[in-house]
Amino acid sequence: MRDIPISRIMTPDPATVTPQSTAAEARRLLDSNVIHHLPVIEGGRLVGIVSSSDLLKLYLLDDHLALYSRATVDQIMETNVVVLQEDATLRDAAEKLSMGHFHSLPVVTRRRSLVGIITTSDLIGALLDNLPDT
Repeated sequence: MRDIPISRIMTPDPATVTPQSTAAEARRLLDSNVIHHLPVIEGGRLVGIVSSSDLLKLYLLDDHLALYSRATVDQIMETNVVVLQEDATLRDAAEKLSMGHFHSLPVVTRRRSLVGIITTSDLIGALLDNLPDT
């Protein structure tokens, strides 16, 4: 299982937003796609990631929803994104996901073009698929 390419379990061409997208637009995309993470793309390259947790924090901090309705993704996104290269393996993904406080890894080319995303749920699903039946 260690050497299985990440491409076998990643979600290719995931939903994305731009830095100029509003928080409300990001929330709608998360809800309509039943996902928790949105890569942020600008000029064809990954520049950040925004999660449902980021949006929840913004919502909880805003007393009158004024901030939430005006906020843009670039104001709340994480820019120090841990990524996987497109030739990574499941072991690479497991190692990176086990080291941080995040639950998704964008999969990128060497030029940071987004090709997919993998989440902890994807990795757990792959593990379950490979466990022997007892």
